[in-house]
Amino acid sequence: MGNRYFHYYVEGEDDKKVINTLKTDFQLIEPGKVDKFNVVQKELNMNHMRVLKKGTIVVLVFDTDTKSSDILKKNIKFLQKQSFVSKVVCVPQVFNLEDELVRSCSIRKICELTKSKTESEFKSDVLSMNNLKERLKECGFSFDKFWTSKPHGPFLEFPNDSNQIKIR
Repeated sequence: MGNRYFHYYVEGEDDKKVINTLKTDFQLIEPGKVDKFNVVQKELNMNHMRVLKKGTIVVLVFDTDTKSSDILKKNIKFLQKQSFVSKVVCVPQVFNLEDELVRSCSIRKICELTKSKTESEFKSDVLSMNNLKERLKECGFSFDKFWTSKPHGPFLEFPNDSNQIKIR
């Protein structure tokens, strides 16, 4: 089947840290390059395509807590037209990364994961953690519950293709 290349586009640095932890430390998702780029708010262009190898599977990890999916639709169409992109995989986070983590851990609030004083400190606290894998384990992280929700509202039409990047 030849080489398969995965290229992830994620919304923020905290998403990038979690994806890299799932990919490298846990080895639960396909290896690949992870770039911070909000595909719901910004349009991809040819400059972004220069780094992709022929046959790349592009994985779009996006939050569904906004009112419009128009730019995301444009990005998917744009990617599908690129000859070196073999597939576009959608991984919606319902409603965002924090909600996904709360659903998949035995915690009630996201600040319990990072031991943050407030929820607004979560992003910076998760970035400064050097033991995210251990902390997720301590909080009862279940990968079977991560990225399993179906999006709704303006994101209803997008599939949850997370099973295409999960390593079993």
